[in-house]
Amino acid sequence: LQKPEYNIKEEGVVVVEITVDKNGNVTSATPILKGTTTQNAYLWRVAKEAALKAKFNSDSKAAAFQKGTIRYHFELN
Repeated sequence: LQKPEYNIKEEGVVVVEITVDKNGNVTSATPILKGTTTQNAYLWRVAKEAALKAKFNSDSKAAAFQKGTIRYHFELN
């Protein structure tokens, strides 16, 4: 998975709901409240951007679209 790039002093978890097509491409990504521990709009944006760049294994026998979530943990360095 693509790691989000961020440059602020903020930590927390952002959960992003994703839709993946049978080719393994993320076709949509939306940060959600359930499981998210920060309301920082910047972290939500970079988590969404990283999720859209994620790539999964393709499966020609899979459903046209599948839903799931990705949890991004932002930590102070």
